[in-house]
Amino acid sequence: MARFFRIHPAVGVARVGNSPDEFFIGPEHPNQPPNFNITQGKFLPFKDDQGRIKRQAARFRIFEYAMQDGVLTPLREVTPGSNDVTGIKWNVHLANRKAAFFKFDGQDGADGSWAKVRNAQVKDAAERERLLVIDPGLKSISGKSQPAVPLKNLKTHIPITTLGELRTDAQGRLLVLGGLGQSNKTAQGGLIDDYVNNDHWFDDMSDGPVSAELTYTEAGQTQTAKLEGKDGAWLLVGPPDFAPAVGNVVRLFDTLWDQAVRVKAVPLPDADGLFNQGLLARLKKQRADWNTTTHSFPTYKPSFRLEILPILERALGHRHVHNPEASKSFHATFAGVEVDLGTVASLKGQRLRKTIVGYLRDPFSTTLEPLLMPKGFGDLYSDEAPDEGMKTGYFMTLTRVQYALLKRWAEGAFEEDWDATKAHAIDPDISAGGLDRGALENAVGGPFFPGIDCSWMVRRTELYAGPFRIKHSGTAFPATAKLAIGPGFFSQQMALPWQADFYQCKKQFFDPQSFTKDAFTGDGMFHMWWAAHRPDDVYAKKGDLQMVPWTRALEAVAEVEAKQKPEFTSSAPEGTSAVEMAMYAQMQKHWSQLGFVISEGDACFETEGSPAPTAVAPAQKASA
Repeated sequence: MARFFRIHPAVGVARVGNSPDEFFIGPEHPNQPPNFNITQGKFLPFKDDQGRIKRQAARFRIFEYAMQDGVLTPLREVTPGSNDVTGIKWNVHLANRKAAFFKFDGQDGADGSWAKVRNAQVKDAAERERLLVIDPGLKSISGKSQPAVPLKNLKTHIPITTLGELRTDAQGRLLVLGGLGQSNKTAQGGLIDDYVNNDHWFDDMSDGPVSAELTYTEAGQTQTAKLEGKDGAWLLVGPPDFAPAVGNVVRLFDTLWDQAVRVKAVPLPDADGLFNQGLLARLKKQRADWNTTTHSFPTYKPSFRLEILPILERALGHRHVHNPEASKSFHATFAGVEVDLGTVASLKGQRLRKTIVGYLRDPFSTTLEPLLMPKGFGDLYSDEAPDEGMKTGYFMTLTRVQYALLKRWAEGAFEEDWDATKAHAIDPDISAGGLDRGALENAVGGPFFPGIDCSWMVRRTELYAGPFRIKHSGTAFPATAKLAIGPGFFSQQMALPWQADFYQCKKQFFDPQSFTKDAFTGDGMFHMWWAAHRPDDVYAKKGDLQMVPWTRALEAVAEVEAKQKPEFTSSAPEGTSAVEMAMYAQMQKHWSQLGFVISEGDACFETEGSPAPTAVAPAQKASA
């Protein structure tokens, strides 16, 4: 009988860094932050001894599944030389198609029809592929502890050297490292002057399918299993996670979970036993109970410990990376009230549950209220909104499923399973489902404007061969754009270069008085984008009581250079200041000097940050 195998994680996440040799492996356990040593209970250094950021590698493994009572259930990990497996050949195809894709402009293209392309000066489709796409081709690696297989860019007219490399570990598992965080322009390119679309610029982000050919012996015969599509995996390459101690309120895990629960077109065969285990078993139960008319769960009771409190704690964690105005500081702590929050009969808990959920923004409501939570901008954010009027989606929401779970909790329909000893425990065992969760729990699931690790195309139902599992072929928008699902599919929608939006996705002040067509009242307040990956404010060292801007060192230089270098003024488009132009340049050149927010006990603070570049000191004297 043929054996069944599958690659895990279903979606791996690698992150760029400018250290050419040092790297760490991304999270492989649920609840594990990046570069956090479970045994030592602490974060390890994110930079090498020269101050360069280590890349986050994605590690892929192969699990064998066994048929038990008609259900395929994860049995064990297999490696070359174990369990009659004689060899594994890994195949990876990454690409960067950003410069050849459509311009990002919010939800433009959501119907499969985009208004404009990047680098429109290149007209012919074949020429756009040749001149604008970075594609090292399909690369393979096999064996144990193999030297790096580089993903070189061979197009000399594109000023990017590599998209990364493939390696194997001592057991023959696959390691994929992304690029070095490079971005550069051709001779025709100008200064970065837009947060997302800059023609003649290129960077080394990428994504693409991961497959394998596994050989094994059975009854004296050599057999081959090809793992691709529903049995294969995908790799996303994103920017560094500069706040590994803080979780995203909406993780990519939550976004893909939401799709699998609400959209029955995402396949979930009864015979897939992965979704009979652990937390993933709840996905199948939620899917069966979801009411598409009321957008709710009529009977499903969420686990307080597993499904409710983690959402609330991730929201509270943002107080370590975003300094709310004192008068608007809703985020404090739940320490000491977990028992009340997790007890149906508690009167205090009942009041708190209703109060908390009352502050949440209903994903299906058309009411626009800036004071509701999450305090962030959404997919339909628009610079023109103050003059044209605000649309639903201007502010961020939880996923539909997250909101429905919290509504059930507020109603008192939940499992009373609070256990302080289990609440933040990290299971040291490696499992198929745990690998899927570990990767996706530490990636950004929204808002998508355009995003950090991927954008809103990740919600397209036709992409999925199963929950979390992306097809290796086919088309997205099959009736309109007919976009090929393949290497570079997700990264093509992201900012070009990546550092441009990484600067601009800082907190923004929302002034209700400026919205002339909307009847907003009250004081203004700051809203976030992705502060759990790209902090707004930090505690500069452990024990500090006052927060400071995360990009303060780069801002100090930009303020000076904006005055001293006329090109920042002369090149600035309407609505963009010289300081913003200078900050684009600073982020593009000096992103690796930024610090990482880690935790020790209850304290969250910045570490490994670099001071302002030395050029700022004499420049400040000259301007005095």
